Order: sequence, then C-alpha cells, then structure tokens
Amino acid sequence: MRDILPILERWTAAGQAVAIGSVIERIGSAPRDPGAALAVSSGGDVAGSVTGGCVEPAVIREATEVLNGSRGRICRYGLTDDEGFDVGLSCGGTIAVAVYALDTTILDALADAVEHDRPVALTVSLSVERFGEQRVVSAEAPPTDDPADAAARSLLEIGESGVVETADGDLVFVESYAPRPDLYVFGASDHVAALVTTAKLLGYRVTVCDPRTTFMTRERFPDADELVIEWPDRFLETARIDARTAICLMTHDLKFDVPALKRALQSDAGYIGAIGSEKTRRERDARLRDDGVGEADLARVHQPIGIQIGARTPEEVAVTIAAQLIEANVLARAKRVASVAHATVLS
Repeated sequence: MRDILPILERWTAAGQAVAIGSVIERIGSAPRDPGAALAVSSGGDVAGSVTGGCVEPAVIREATEVLNGSRGRICRYGLTDDEGFDVGLSCGGTIAVAVYALDTTILDALADAVEHDRPVALTVSLSVERFGEQRVVSAEAPPTDDPADAAARSLLEIGESGVVETADGDLVFVESYAPRPDLYVFGASDHVAALVTTAKLLGYRVTVCDPRTTFMTRERFPDADELVIEWPDRFLETARIDARTAICLMTHDLKFDVPALKRALQSDAGYIGAIGSEKTRRERDARLRDDGVGEADLARVHQPIGIQIGARTPEEVAVTIAAQLIEANVLARAKRVASVAHATVLS
C-alpha cells in the first residue's frame, strides 16, 4: 500500500470512503508480493495493483461490496481455483487477497513515517470477529501488551510483510514499512549520475560521496538524496550501514578504492561492488591483501561491478548494476524470510 499512500490521502481528504484489497500471501509464481494493494474509492476511482491485471476486476468487485456495507473477506486466486482461472491468474501460483474497509485514521501515521524514513508496520486483523481492524505499530515506540505488537515487530525488523499467528492464536497480516535501504555511491562520473537515477527507481535512498568539490553539484546529481564532500573511507567510518545497505565504488582510483573497500568489508553491508579494469582489479586486490584483507572478504566484492552483458554507456552500466543489486537482494531476502520461524501459511 506504500506506493498509493498519496492517492489514499487525497481521496480521504475529499471525504471519500476507501476499500483496500491487499495481497497477504503468495505461493509459487505470482506477479506481486505481500503488501501489494489495490484501492477503490466510493467515487469509483481505482489505484494500485495486486497482480498487474490478472485478478483486478474480481478484487474491484469485492472492494465495491465492502463500500456497500460488506464486512470484507479473504479471497484466493490460483490455477487450482475455478474463479482464479476465470479471472486470468495463469502464472501457476496462488495468492490470497484480504479485502477490507480502510481505517482512515491510520493514514497520517503511515505517511509521516514513510516521508521521514521511520520504521512502522500496519497490522490488519484476519480473525472473524475483528476482520479488517487496522493498527500502526512503530518500532520506535515502547512495546505494548497487544499480541499483534510482537508479531509486527518481528517482521518489521527484517523488513518483510506476511501473515503471522499471534500469541493468542489470531492471524494477523503485517505490512512492513521499513526505511528505504541506503545506497552509497563513491565517485562523480556520468556512470554515477546514471546509477543514482536508476537506483532511485528501485527505492534506494542514494548518497553520492566524493572529495572533489568541483564535481559535487546538484546539476550533476539532481536525483541524489544527499551529496557528501568527503573521502570515501572517512565517510564510511560514521555512515549508517546494515544488511540492506549497498556500497558502490565507481572511482576506479586506488587511492580512493583501497581504503574505502577495506572499511566497507569491515561492515555488514549486503552488497559491495567496485568498477575497474582487469588491471585495476589485480592491483586493488593485491593492495588489499597487503593490508590484511582475506580471500573470503575479497570474495564479497562484486568486481567488475554489474552483470557482465557487454554494457558500454553509463545508462547501460547502471542497468547492469541495478540487476545485480536485485539479485543480491533476492538471495538476502530468502535468508531473512527463512529466519522467521513463526511466519505462517493460510489454510
């Protein structure tokens, strides 16, 4: 629902009621993950998507019933379901969509958290008695006695959304609104400018860092969230870094790369990549080994950076790096999801 929050705010500000259809579970191949949402207003407008078109008409019908007074329900679509086949879910997977009336009182808290990159989760009750009840759980607020609170925090901690069973046996859908992951890009070239624009489309908070003042201008990097004039290794000493952080060395200059990579490899960054020719990579690795960096750490560095498909232009190279970031995130996400022992599957 994150991507349609501004639309929901406009609708509710105009006094319209809203029904939400939210993907709460995906099994097998399906277009969208849990948290993808479609909204229908009492004025007849539609925003968002749950499958990219396959089952939208059916979900719109269910949402319209909610606007007309229905309590809402969980709808399942898949090839093993006649209704799923009729509405066109031909990808082979199954999805569950919870359709419920939007509680407009939660929007301000969600929108404010997203704007300021604060971690919050939206819980939606799936129990019969309280179906569709919504609550915002902030990771920065003290825990409460609500059983759904602990469930929400466990998924929010790893930035995932899904259905969990609370301590009292109720099922709750948790939609995590984790802060945007950080991408730190070092260098000030046209390749960096192209990567900034592409990474923003992927949802990163992008910081460009370079010690050369002349190149660090808003005209060169209009899409960057932050420009920092500093040596890369010094910046990394105090930068916020976690498992979702990506670090891209785009300078192919050893006086920048070696100290920065040494510092990056001491962190928990989930992705570290460095641009450079074969000659540059050999010299860089040799210097890092001389500085005590082991082979296991060197293996963490994606070099040459990006998927190797013969890209030449800055824009093409940016796409290959974006593809590699996606690949790394998919692998990391699978590990995070596997670590949540109490995530549940709807029966």
